[in-house]
Amino acid sequence: MKKIFCAIMLVLLIAGSAYAQATFSLTGSYWAEGKYWFNYNADPGTDAAYNENSFGFYEQDINLFPKISIGNTSLNFAIAITDTYWGAAVADTTEGITQDDPIGGEDDDIQIERAFISHKFGDKLTLDVGLMDGTQWGTTFADDKQAKWRVKATAFTPVGVIGAVLEKNKDRGAFSTGDDVPDNFEGEDSDAYGLFAVTKAGSVYIKTLLWYVRNQHIFMDKTADLSALGAVIPDPLLTDDADLEALLEDVDLNLFNPVLAFNGDLGALSFEAEFNYKMWEIEGGTGNVDEDWDTYGIYVNIWKALDAMTPGFVAAYGSYDEDLMDAANAALAAGNYQAFITLNGVAANAAFDFEDDFNSTVILGDEYCWGGPGDDLQGMTLLKLYVNDIKTGMDPLTLSAYAAYVMSNQDDTLYEDATAWELSLGAAYKITDNLVYSVYGAYADINYDVTGVDDPDAVYMIANAIEFNF
Repeated sequence: MKKIFCAIMLVLLIAGSAYAQATFSLTGSYWAEGKYWFNYNADPGTDAAYNENSFGFYEQDINLFPKISIGNTSLNFAIAITDTYWGAAVADTTEGITQDDPIGGEDDDIQIERAFISHKFGDKLTLDVGLMDGTQWGTTFADDKQAKWRVKATAFTPVGVIGAVLEKNKDRGAFSTGDDVPDNFEGEDSDAYGLFAVTKAGSVYIKTLLWYVRNQHIFMDKTADLSALGAVIPDPLLTDDADLEALLEDVDLNLFNPVLAFNGDLGALSFEAEFNYKMWEIEGGTGNVDEDWDTYGIYVNIWKALDAMTPGFVAAYGSYDEDLMDAANAALAAGNYQAFITLNGVAANAAFDFEDDFNSTVILGDEYCWGGPGDDLQGMTLLKLYVNDIKTGMDPLTLSAYAAYVMSNQDDTLYEDATAWELSLGAAYKITDNLVYSVYGAYADINYDVTGVDDPDAVYMIANAIEFNF
């Protein structure tokens, strides 16, 4: 990969001189951060040593965005370098670097995360083809920006922007070209299709997305530790490395996800908001499952930019649908163990996830992903009062702070009656226009209010970071 990276950079750097009509640009960033955690315990526990889990670490990330353009066509890259923890204890090289490649392989310190072309047909239509940003729309609420293989067409009309997306998340068709391969690979794909539109009414932008995901054979090539279920399920396949494909066979999971988002100004206030609705359906397999359930999220953020500061308020709601786990428990009671395992395999989707890009709070949201195995708060309500960009009288120095309260919307889980609150204070010093040093800390107190679950001592953390953008 290092040789490939060097070759790409060399081609890009000489492109401007090799072709008179070619232009080359490069933007990027460097970020490094050190944290220390006290009383870290992210999940509900029955006998946890909450005061004994304290630790610190450093991490860093370098991103480069090369772009080469000829006329109305551009070739775009995103390259990540040493996106890792310093001195990682588990590493695949002697450099102490561990890194997963989102395209499917592993590399010690470099990965190409985006690679696509973009062509403008005049000023009315743009076509993007390749590996580009996906899994995002409207606001950052419920977004988790990831690399996606896509064909995207965007048209600019008098009433606004409209477009369509074809996305290939898993495509097994290429493996069907040989003589000794199964003939059903084409039925094992995961595809997504989207229609989107952006228009404006007065000072408010209206952003609409209709998104459909057809995810076939979701347990293909997957294993799981099912040994803990041996007490209730008499099956020899329930091992610590169970073959889910053999046990559950062909199960499809489909999602229809309409999203409506807004942003703009309402008088003296600025705002953004989003309504995100997810309709799930799972069917097939040895358990003969056929279940559907819905979750939804609502987000509103209102703020006012003042000379001295920018105060604001966030309210966000994530629903929880108990129908999924009710169906799983009914299958268990009926002795349909395959259906029980199948539905438990998608149980995380019963709670609406605020997702990775939202960063609701430092501890409960971004770090703990409180409420389940997702990437931010799940099945929760968030109320947050914040103040950003507080002027200090020293032009390079600004402060920020927030106070947040979180309460659970879940039923029949260890989070059912859970509540928590969190406070944070930070400072940022602009060394230059491109270089910023920051320090911040956060404190959270959690109450599960469930018999048999210990409430942890308050958790807090301190951090400092440096970031360079160009």
